[in-house]
Amino acid sequence: MDLDYEVIVVGGGPGGSTTARFCARAGLKTLLIEKERLPRYKPCGGCLSIKTAHLLGFDLSPVIENSIYGAKFTYCLKDPFFIETKDPIAFLVMRDRFDQLLVDKALEEGAAILEGERVTKVEEKANGVEVELSKGKKFYCRYLIGADGAESIVARSLPLPPHRNDGNGIAIECEIPFDSSIHFPQKELQFVHLDFGRVPNGYGWVFPKKEWLSIGIGGMFRETKKMNPRQYFNTFIKGLDYIPEGKTGKVIGHLLPSFYDENQKVSQGRFLLVGDAAHLMDPLQGEGIYYAIRSGILAAEAIIEWKKEGIAPSDFYQRAIYYNICGNLKWALTFSRFVFRFTKLAYRTLKRYPELAEFYLQVLEGKETYQGFVTKVKERMKDLLKGRLSEKIKEAMART
Repeated sequence: MDLDYEVIVVGGGPGGSTTARFCARAGLKTLLIEKERLPRYKPCGGCLSIKTAHLLGFDLSPVIENSIYGAKFTYCLKDPFFIETKDPIAFLVMRDRFDQLLVDKALEEGAAILEGERVTKVEEKANGVEVELSKGKKFYCRYLIGADGAESIVARSLPLPPHRNDGNGIAIECEIPFDSSIHFPQKELQFVHLDFGRVPNGYGWVFPKKEWLSIGIGGMFRETKKMNPRQYFNTFIKGLDYIPEGKTGKVIGHLLPSFYDENQKVSQGRFLLVGDAAHLMDPLQGEGIYYAIRSGILAAEAIIEWKKEGIAPSDFYQRAIYYNICGNLKWALTFSRFVFRFTKLAYRTLKRYPELAEFYLQVLEGKETYQGFVTKVKERMKDLLKGRLSEKIKEAMART
């Protein structure tokens, strides 16, 4: 089988474009396949943690909509408190412009791109991978990267164990034009708003951007067919008193493929999965962009090691994901189960001890780990309840 490329990447989001960029930079002949024409709209809050910006390593100012210096927390849109910082804790972007920038960076390094083409079938052969497009054209490569999201065709092509996650994660959001009819609090223009208590196993958010308000809800809904996530969204947006009735823009939903196990498979043979396709998403607060980019870099490094040392990329990548990502997300998963079971208690603790929120911001910066954060939260909860822990709380805390 004659190879057209050494690496083909399916999906032009942050994980796919980052993998393509690093592979091309290392001299690997790389093709990026994106089913849409770029730039394309992507339903996403578009909040980049500081550690994400540091990881990318280039100037993001052309696409930054707003720099965030704090967070507003509410419980069922009541009982607010604020955490404010001197330095930015995050940047807000529109995904069409952000994703285009990352693709452009990959092309600058020498990657090729095929837009508006959907991959319909992938199959591992003796010496490589066959990639078939919707119109019948086929390409052959040495290694295939699946960066094609929660409904990944690449992931579905692998005989991987069934996911043992907590259910179907769904996010619903809209972008509302930020015009004179929106009486948004001036003092909150550089804050993200996170609301807990209304959405089962999730939360609502408001992200103020340059020309838009990104508003949404997201949660790991265990019984999606018996629940109506759209109803939670409607209730949340009606509770925002600065949004005029009927102002809601186009509402779009998408899957949240949450992390589910520290030993979950992310590679096999000549296939490597990154980002949402690999279920690498923070199960507590839904951050996916950082893990898409981080896993994209690790996937590229695994293939580069194969080129240099002959090490099988699949095994190298699986170990790298375990040590660099899964260990931290394991703690986020167990803690998220506690928080969404005892949401009011968790909120009371966070409000009573604001240093916990400040510590969590250090987790988002990459300066601290979830394990350290969870340990501190457990200590403060015991202090708040003065040791009067119910058996249910004791049992749940013992698992975190």
